[in-house]
Amino acid sequence: MIHLTALALLAAIVPAIFGAVLIRYLSGPRIHLLQRLGQGYILGALALVWLINAWDAIGWPFTYWPMLSVLLFLTVAVFAASRRAGYSEHPGLPGVIQHTGIRWQHTVILILCAAMAAHLLFVAEELFLRPTFPWDAWRGWEPKTIQFFGNRSLQAQVTTIGNHGEVSTHALLWMMLATDSTHEPVVHVPWLLAYAALAATVYGYLRARSTTLVATTGAYLVMSLPYLNTHVALAGYADIWLALAFTVGVMAVADCGRNRDYRQLVVALLMVVACLQAKRAGVGFAALLLALLIIKAGPIRVSKSLRVIYGVAIALIAGVVGAALLGYIDLAIPIAPGRQILLSSENFSITGVLLFTFDPQWQPRPFFEALLKFGNWHLLAYLWIGLVAVLLIRRKWQLLLRTENLGIIGGMAVIGVYFVLVSPETALDHTGLSRALLYIMPLTVAWLMVVTQQLSEKQTPLRPDSAE
Repeated sequence: MIHLTALALLAAIVPAIFGAVLIRYLSGPRIHLLQRLGQGYILGALALVWLINAWDAIGWPFTYWPMLSVLLFLTVAVFAASRRAGYSEHPGLPGVIQHTGIRWQHTVILILCAAMAAHLLFVAEELFLRPTFPWDAWRGWEPKTIQFFGNRSLQAQVTTIGNHGEVSTHALLWMMLATDSTHEPVVHVPWLLAYAALAATVYGYLRARSTTLVATTGAYLVMSLPYLNTHVALAGYADIWLALAFTVGVMAVADCGRNRDYRQLVVALLMVVACLQAKRAGVGFAALLLALLIIKAGPIRVSKSLRVIYGVAIALIAGVVGAALLGYIDLAIPIAPGRQILLSSENFSITGVLLFTFDPQWQPRPFFEALLKFGNWHLLAYLWIGLVAVLLIRRKWQLLLRTENLGIIGGMAVIGVYFVLVSPETALDHTGLSRALLYIMPLTVAWLMVVTQQLSEKQTPLRPDSAE
């Protein structure tokens, strides 16, 4: 068991190291170390998907040690390129608030760290003793990945459901190749590390904008989310990967605006791809990330006339889309001979590619239950609503329109559109709705902590990061 665990940890850590080194090369030194590790973990998982797909496309049978050697070679090559770029080993992060060193803060930080360690230990214990195999695991990713492992290729004779994306199956396949086993609990170590990576990302992001106490509190709030804990033990589910990719992507867009370093947009674009490859539901969140990229990558300051033009254009687009959804028009956009994008009150389709049939039989009750009644998210929904109200009353528009909050609002819009128009039945029984809300909750924690920090200061300084 110890030997298998060591092999599993090696297999999980090497892609993460490659991702972290690549993130440092892409982003430079102006990103907190823990945030870089969290970003690197999901980027390493994405690189693993591409490596396995490329290996299979060439026609080579999957063999673990040669594939690991390729990853190690790429890691060394990217590290050497990063060293040639001349980045400082101890860069200064703009806007960091230095810790005051008050004793009670040290005590609270230690307590929070101990609580996070306990969460990690208990979830790891559940995962290692025997992970929970939900019923759809055995009609989805488990039999498919076992076939990949047995065939040493991405060939699967038995057809299974395919809405779980490639990140989950490829991460599971990689661990099976490393341990030469399909049933050992250690093959699900990547889900445990994704949990830690999400907390590390939130901590590093907050630490670059606030005190150690605020950052540690934010990381603890993420690690203690009951539904997130559950999805670590639900071995194989793709939702934690999508939550990590979307969180990293939105934070990368925010870092671009804060550091005026457009290399972070490359990270955000990679996270768009990660959202697409994580799960079918990632299509909407990838589109949202692209929208944020367009908004934030454009000129930071525009003239009043351009703002009017943008506003009129957005209003017209919203009006046309609304008219189509209400049945007044059918919106058809030709994209190629014989192909078009069609939006109507009945469905959304891309000829030969995608078809969503809208179902108007929805109820608002599940949304209120999932956000305000169930205990999945502590009191985050109440706190978010309350803080939005405070900012509206005090007219703190820059804080209200921070990138994190735009991601939260946009995420709720994507979730609402899907569960109102496409799949209301999975909202009624909460099989899909609560999982979808998981994608925006780490961002909710980050926004609440940053904005509370700024509002608590005697004079709310609108540092460059407040306009993210």
